Amino acid sequence: PSFFQHFPKYHAPHLKPGQEHKDPLDTLKPQCLVHCSSWLNEYNECVTRISCRTDGKGDCKGQFEELTMCQDHCIAHEIFGHM
Repeated sequence: PSFFQHFPKYHAPHLKPGQEHKDPLDTLKPQCLVHCSSWLNEYNECVTRISCRTDGKGDCKGQFEELTMCQDHCIAHEIFGHM
């Protein structure tokens, strides 16, 4: 147990001391959302349509899944360039 108490904290070699690692997803998600704007518009239209209903039926799961699949596909092509 005493080994881990004296083990030095890991510091990534490409970062300057005091600099924190920035998650590339934070920059890729908005960029990919622009790429998937047609799915975003379809999802937003569905949300508007469903919110106007008074019977409480319907959901936008299909549109949301299509939007997230498009975004994931876009991110998958770009993420390894940031590592």
